[in-house]
Amino acid sequence: MSTGISTLANQCPALSRTRALATWVGSGRPVTAKGVLRPADVPSVAGVLGVEVGEKVRSAADVVPIHRPWVAAEGAGLIEVGVAEAVARPADDDPAQLWLKGLDAVLRAESVDPRRRGAHVLCRAVLTALANGPLLDDLEFSVHRLLRGEEDAGAVAGSFGGSELFPLDAALDVLTEFGALDGDHEVTPLGQWALDEWAAREPRPVTPDLRAAQLLARLAPLPADEAWHHALRWFDGRRPVDGAAQLLHAAEFASPVERVAAIEVVAGFGDEVRPAWHSALSHRNVRPHAAAMLAMWDEGPGLSESERRRLVTEYALSARERSGVEEVYHYVRDRGGLDALEPGATALRRELRDFAASVRLPVYQLKVTVAGRKPPEWWRLLIPASVTLGVLAEALDADGEHHFEADGLRYADPFFGLGEDRDEHDVRLSHVLVRPGTSVRFFLGDVEHAVTCEKILDPDPDTRYPRCTGVAKGAESAASRNDRLAALRIPHPSEP
Repeated sequence: MSTGISTLANQCPALSRTRALATWVGSGRPVTAKGVLRPADVPSVAGVLGVEVGEKVRSAADVVPIHRPWVAAEGAGLIEVGVAEAVARPADDDPAQLWLKGLDAVLRAESVDPRRRGAHVLCRAVLTALANGPLLDDLEFSVHRLLRGEEDAGAVAGSFGGSELFPLDAALDVLTEFGALDGDHEVTPLGQWALDEWAAREPRPVTPDLRAAQLLARLAPLPADEAWHHALRWFDGRRPVDGAAQLLHAAEFASPVERVAAIEVVAGFGDEVRPAWHSALSHRNVRPHAAAMLAMWDEGPGLSESERRRLVTEYALSARERSGVEEVYHYVRDRGGLDALEPGATALRRELRDFAASVRLPVYQLKVTVAGRKPPEWWRLLIPASVTLGVLAEALDADGEHHFEADGLRYADPFFGLGEDRDEHDVRLSHVLVRPGTSVRFFLGDVEHAVTCEKILDPDPDTRYPRCTGVAKGAESAASRNDRLAALRIPHPSEP
């Protein structure tokens, strides 16, 4: 990155406002249950930022000139929003990277599609069209043309908080506000740099002519749902069972994260590719994965204890590459702790012990309310914040098709088919309920439940989790619920 780009970012008014807000936050400012400034603090912040606000403010999130710098500051890491307050953090990045992180955070917040990409897709197309010169001097025509081949083109509708199907003016306003466009809607050096950075992030296109090993290298860094969509392009023109056999053969000689990516893709085809799994039993490294898959159909040789440990270790190494040590820590705890790893995984064990010494896992007090019931039907649940939404679904008696909705995204059980949903086993409760007062919606069939975080507590060493602590009058007793919850094997938060 050139010094000039950093200088331009440093001088950008949007970044200056973001920094001013972080300075105002300082060592701590109270926030609401939704993690935004209190309405009472809005006039003070407006004075700091030099913006005008109306006399009555219901929520700081409704005041765009204040909320956007707030979102940008959190996205850039200049503030950290906790349960009850926000605190400023030192800027540990180059000004250009802070600027881009802030812009990315704003565009994500302005998107309403499940993948939160709509505003980004539109802004990238706008910058591309203006950088190349609009066709026939018609920007709207040029942007539409660019979006034709874009996988997320349909996500554009409704972005930027409005009801417009194509909010072009709103995209122009944000790009101008951040200095990616000048007052004449010409692309600035910052705008061109953003385009280059966004292009560098995108995975290289997947085509059917890629070798299987090349495909795995491209899929490895991606979340499972994105990897699946990219892999389908490679399978175009191939019989699933043939493509699966090629991927499993390549996985034999791949890194753990690439091997897991191959397993996840092949598993997505279900029993249609069962012969490929049988063939993979002859591979040394892929054999435990193949045996585990075939065991689901009551076929194959089953898994030895050493192979079970090999699987846990491989998935742990993959999680470290994709998500970092915290996700590995939770994953290994869920599977019985450090003893579930291979004996030879000494470096990984050491890393997890160091992390365990520095972390404290909280417990959530949740109130689960069934929508539309009279008299009201609800119950309270204590459960570790580290469990996945999949485990929470079990605690909510999900014995059929179900899904969660949180922050514009849907999470479901892949057993019933994900479609555009994300895997509920890949996201933890603490990721969607970040503070007291936040909620997710849970649908069991057509019955909707509101799951609200009431309190964040320290774990009680004498309490077994999950645990029901209260129910609505006339509802099923807490004791009856706890009898069923006892079947869930969830590590106690105090366990290493």
